[in-house]
Amino acid sequence: MRRKGLCTLLLAFLPWIAVAVLCRLGFILWGTVAGLALVLAMFPLLPKGGRWPLLQIFSLLFFVVACAAVLAMGEDLETRIPNLLAGGFASLSIMAGYGALEGILFPHQYLARDYPESMQESPVLKRTFRALTLFWDLLFVSGLAVCIVSMLALRGDTSQETATLASLALFALGMLATPCIVLFLPRRMEASLLAREGLSARWEPPLLSPGGTLAKNEFDAIVVGAGIGGLACASLLSQAGMKTLVVEQARQIGGYCQTYDWQGFPLNSGPTILTGGGEGGVLNALLRRLGLEDTVAMRRMGWGLVSGKMALRLGQGYETDMGKLVSKFPASREGIGRLFADLRRFRGEWRDRADFLSSPLPADLEDYHEQFIRHPLSAAWQHLSFRDMLRRYLPDEELALMLERLSSILGGEPESFPAYEGARLLVSLFIDGIHYPEGHLSQLNQRMAALVREAGGEVMTACRAEEILVRGEGSGAIPIGLRLADGNQVRGNVVVLDMDPRKAIAGLAPPSHLGHDFQREVEKMQPSASAFALHLIFDEDLRIPDRVIVMPSRPRRVRTGNTYLEVSSIILSKEKPTDPAREGCVLMMRINVPHQCFQAFEGEAQANELGAELATLVKEEVVSILPAIKKAAKEFVTLPTHFARLTNNGHGSAFGFAPLTSQWYYHRPGPRLPLRNLYLAGAWSRYGGGVEGAVLSGAMVARELCGEKPRGIAAFQQPERDVRGKRERREEREPRRRLLRRGKGGAKGEGEDGAE
Repeated sequence: MRRKGLCTLLLAFLPWIAVAVLCRLGFILWGTVAGLALVLAMFPLLPKGGRWPLLQIFSLLFFVVACAAVLAMGEDLETRIPNLLAGGFASLSIMAGYGALEGILFPHQYLARDYPESMQESPVLKRTFRALTLFWDLLFVSGLAVCIVSMLALRGDTSQETATLASLALFALGMLATPCIVLFLPRRMEASLLAREGLSARWEPPLLSPGGTLAKNEFDAIVVGAGIGGLACASLLSQAGMKTLVVEQARQIGGYCQTYDWQGFPLNSGPTILTGGGEGGVLNALLRRLGLEDTVAMRRMGWGLVSGKMALRLGQGYETDMGKLVSKFPASREGIGRLFADLRRFRGEWRDRADFLSSPLPADLEDYHEQFIRHPLSAAWQHLSFRDMLRRYLPDEELALMLERLSSILGGEPESFPAYEGARLLVSLFIDGIHYPEGHLSQLNQRMAALVREAGGEVMTACRAEEILVRGEGSGAIPIGLRLADGNQVRGNVVVLDMDPRKAIAGLAPPSHLGHDFQREVEKMQPSASAFALHLIFDEDLRIPDRVIVMPSRPRRVRTGNTYLEVSSIILSKEKPTDPAREGCVLMMRINVPHQCFQAFEGEAQANELGAELATLVKEEVVSILPAIKKAAKEFVTLPTHFARLTNNGHGSAFGFAPLTSQWYYHRPGPRLPLRNLYLAGAWSRYGGGVEGAVLSGAMVARELCGEKPRGIAAFQQPERDVRGKRERREEREPRRRLLRRGKGGAKGEGEDGAE
């Protein structure tokens, strides 16, 4: 990084050093004149076209007044040096107070020059600027206090020496400490951010070897939970030759990703709008890795958007969809163009990876810094909310509101949903298209389970895990197997949890081995929303797109005990019968239920009453755009408590931890848990983000256990680049370092979809 901003900030304090030194030598007039001259000399060094920094303005005002006072009072001011310096510190303290009220960090306009624009929203950078501001504010107040004491309690030379020496010492301390704070504090916070302290284990993973001699109840790895993340992990391990056991307490595998059949009609449990199913997506990459791309065919679906009285049929291609939005919202023509152009750039950044089953998180500090240059949009959107991101593009309030409410698809709220995930959702909807398996998610689950069995493993349903068996104490403890609800024990040195980690803390894993830090951090995190689903069976096909997002003109509220459930969007999913001889379709209508409303569904009578009320409300909203709803032949209601039993997740949390900017990306628990050889998969891990994130977390665990590096090319093989010497790897990274040193100039784009 360049250091122009840091040098400029240090130069901005030189006038104050000059006045303190010259006043100490008795040249008070020359001190104020020199200070004014240095302040004026600073203005040409400031960036052109920007606002003047707060420090520069207050410094100019003080030295203008000080020069006028010295010239007016002449010799009378010679004995009033403490008064002059107290006035200077008072001016700076007023600046600090004004900045605190207005939310202005006075070093920001200097130091921001050192960082690319994509880094401006970084919480590390903001915390650094806040720490530096607080440090200087304390110095200003301390200087004011010392000068006032010198002025009131001391006399003569003692007063002057105390004031001048204290002022000089405080400013010198600030100028010496500023580079340390700016250069070293961010690196410390970034390292902590990447490691997440107690939430990221630092043990070396065991490398599993295929083909070992194992008894009937012994396995290379045990996966607790047969959600899509756990099945992805187990199937990849099995493909690599590992004997794997999958234990699931429900009667069917798949967790939240299940499809039931009712007389030839498919009843989906939940996720019906999948990101990552198209070319270059995580789900697509998993199917290719497992060789299932022909067996589990993915179909691209049309979709629609209904907001108030406006209805749009979308999913017909990037240009067509953008044209429809422009025709409906002409005032946002330019903003829509910029938004879609940046979404294409963002798509290129996301695809700038050697392997789509690798972690999107930086591996080390160098990668972390590099992403701000190579992937500026991804970096900038990591720390913004979806709402804030859209408002920067779209002046039309109605359009911005309509698009931000799409976050409900992934269980998010616009004001707290990460812009990064929102951008990926928009890319899937408008550019890549939304995909869904021809044979539904249950077919994908069954195929992955079959791979486990074909490799000699087992998939046990209706079998609850009671306890992880551990050998050893403290940091040397490792899992040795699992005790099941029927009393049987199975052996395996690696255990993967595809379940709510808070339930593991509650009894599955010994709490003493997980550590108090991990328990505290996990308990502080908020679970995601659950869902209410209403399935309607029709004897004839409905003339609507396969997927429709309905947004009522005004949110509807339903009282749930002491809280309210607000219905602001309804997701409609239409599917044809699985039986070719049948006619008609099934329509699922889903709304999100916040975790704080879950308790209202725990009593059976109250839950049924509330379910009937929600079903009526949903049908009322949809019937205004689709009168055929009244012709439904059969109706099924699925409550949040049903999802809780289906997924073994607390409060039926369909998306793991809630997708909030404050508990997303780096802030979630990683795949490694504090107990050695214990892993976390599914949407609860830091790779979580809908079905795609759950799949990615399982893939990451499997690849680590098999010794494959994150950027490997061949399946479960040690990439050549990772066995070469350190010198060769440094040579590979050198062009990236040069790119980083060029700062903002290194983030030029070369193509609409390119990452550089």
